[in-house]
Amino acid sequence: MRLPPVLRLVVRNFASNLDPLTVIIRFGQPAITIIVLGTMFSGLIPSSATGGSYTAFLVPGMIAFQMITGGVVSGNLFWLDRRWRMTEQIFSGPFLRAEYLGGLVLTTVLFSLVGVGIMMLVGLPLVGIAALSPIGTLAVLLTVAVGSIFFAGLLITLGTRLRSANAYFSIQSFLQLFVIFLSTVYYPITSSTPKVLATIFYGNPLTYAANTVRDAFSGTLGSQDLVGVGVLSLLAAVGFGAAIWGFRTLDMGPIQ
Repeated sequence: MRLPPVLRLVVRNFASNLDPLTVIIRFGQPAITIIVLGTMFSGLIPSSATGGSYTAFLVPGMIAFQMITGGVVSGNLFWLDRRWRMTEQIFSGPFLRAEYLGGLVLTTVLFSLVGVGIMMLVGLPLVGIAALSPIGTLAVLLTVAVGSIFFAGLLITLGTRLRSANAYFSIQSFLQLFVIFLSTVYYPITSSTPKVLATIFYGNPLTYAANTVRDAFSGTLGSQDLVGVGVLSLLAAVGFGAAIWGFRTLDMGPIQ
């Protein structure tokens, strides 16, 4: 039985991203971050600021971070396909642009959820967090999935507009660092946080994701988390719509 075109593209995307070095970098770095920062910062950051141990605060944040990992994977795949003229070959074959975009988005979601599983395997034994409830599990998976679609759509749209590898990867790196470090992944917002920084934190999609995942693990999901998932879903729709527009107006000319 032959796979549908979208699934064939997903298999191709995973095959190009599952070499040992890529796996170590994509999934090993966040896992090492949990171990190192969780060990070193637990004695420095007071439990009153994080509502418990710092490691228990960090693990859900790194789980939410996987939505960026998935988005970066698809954004880079698309850019490299353009760089090496693979998009022309794919579109001239038995694949539609919609199928190619669908394959990128599905790859994003699956890659992010694989990362969620790995972060749980690494982080949960360190903190002894109780098993998630079915609703909590659904909240974590949904949050990471819709967040990854937003970041994938953003980076794919960026890739349709730029023709310079230096420009694309520089902007991608800046956005990635900006989103990660100006969020609640690594540290909480407290009364001593400057108001300007707190405002930026609360405007960051990753903050909504990290807070929702933490509430899912602590069993305190509430209306604020519904708002967070709603905001991420709206952003995902905007990001996906922008990617569709980018594909419709894509110039297939050479890039550098």
